[in-house]
Amino acid sequence: MAERLTVRVSRMAPEGEAVAKAEGSNRVVFVSGGAPGDLCEVEVVAAKSNFARARLLRLLEAGPERIAPLCPLHFAPDRPGPACGGCDWQHLEYAAQLRHKSTMVRDCMERIAKLKNIDILPILASPKEWGYRNKVMVPFGQDAGQPRCLVAGFYAAGSHSIVNFSACPVQPDLSVRVVLKVKELATEFGWQAYEERSGKGSLRHAFVRTNGRGQALLCVVTHNPHLPRAEDFVARLRAALPELVGIHQNIQPLKTSVILGPDWRRLWGAQALEEKLGRFRFQVGPASFLQVNTEAAERLYEAAAAALGDGGRRFEQVLDLYCGVGTLTLWLAQAAARVIGVEENRDAVHDAWENARGNGVRNARFCAGRVESVLPRLYRDGPAGSWAAVVDPPRAGLSVPVLRCLTHSSLRRLVYVSCNPATFARDAGYLCQSGFALVKIQPVDLFPQTSHVELVAQFDRPRS
Repeated sequence: MAERLTVRVSRMAPEGEAVAKAEGSNRVVFVSGGAPGDLCEVEVVAAKSNFARARLLRLLEAGPERIAPLCPLHFAPDRPGPACGGCDWQHLEYAAQLRHKSTMVRDCMERIAKLKNIDILPILASPKEWGYRNKVMVPFGQDAGQPRCLVAGFYAAGSHSIVNFSACPVQPDLSVRVVLKVKELATEFGWQAYEERSGKGSLRHAFVRTNGRGQALLCVVTHNPHLPRAEDFVARLRAALPELVGIHQNIQPLKTSVILGPDWRRLWGAQALEEKLGRFRFQVGPASFLQVNTEAAERLYEAAAAALGDGGRRFEQVLDLYCGVGTLTLWLAQAAARVIGVEENRDAVHDAWENARGNGVRNARFCAGRVESVLPRLYRDGPAGSWAAVVDPPRAGLSVPVLRCLTHSSLRRLVYVSCNPATFARDAGYLCQSGFALVKIQPVDLFPQTSHVELVAQFDRPRS
């Protein structure tokens, strides 16, 4: 018999769960779906010597920050069936989400980096709380009740069980309509969803990009190259969805959770979608990285440019590492004599060159390769003088070889853009022990209704 407890929630944890304690006990209990002030009955699902993880069974008393989630598929203790794992904070009012995200950043800095009294600026809110995502990847599965039908939606938390959806409030309506039409046609054509354990079926995901002009780019991800009735599929989609400007196929033949494979095929239309950020226009292919919240990304990039030019400094050369299609690179070009973007994805580098040309930016160039391989060569061949670097790594943060490269004496300022406060705090500790001083952190909310937070941090090397 699983242990049941009555707990009172005190705060939110950096991983997004609620932190609670049982009545009459000091043991910490992490509760998914909890909110500060909640009194709830929970069931322990995993227990350690000093903490436990539990699922919420019954809400006895709601905390002051709790609200009714907008999405009916969001977790609620009185709703049967699995909950969508796409958003974990819809039950918190937005002002509370922002407060807890700022607290999470400070907590990571003190607990992981062991740095106190850091200047953490007030968090910048997202201009949109709903319908903000410009990209969605939706997995497909077979309907257990109707084997000839497909389901499409997001995974339940901690599983590969798909929660079928007909709407999603954090996506634009166009993205949802595209996914539902793909599901309808795939069911009609008899396409089978890929099943990882058996290796049967082919349809894996629908990947949709949208832009501010109300256009969409679709990619269907399949396990096998053959797409039955592909011409009918394209024609029917175009007739039903005139907002589509391009339809692609990606083949992922591996037994893996990695969504995209190496083989791309254009079935019809445009190779890329144009998106506008600030005064710049960008061509973004289906495989290229672009921040999922376009309007909030503008605030993020403005914060990065402000940190780079803080104190009126202008550097001989600025490096934009992990530059993607060059969105941030072009933003930074006005603050330097020369800016170099480095990106491992060669298709993204091609797009970056095109984006620079298309926007009339002449002091930017781009290198394809791994950062740890390219940086030593740039140091060796670059101009003398003071340099700066901007890094925007994946959630895993910077590797040790990259961190070592960033301690080069030419580098006088480092602007770190991060989507993971925990790995950022780890890297910040290393950088501060290597001669940098952490000047300030600017949190930015790119992911409303979730526990994720982005930040921009400025490191300076003290002047000798």
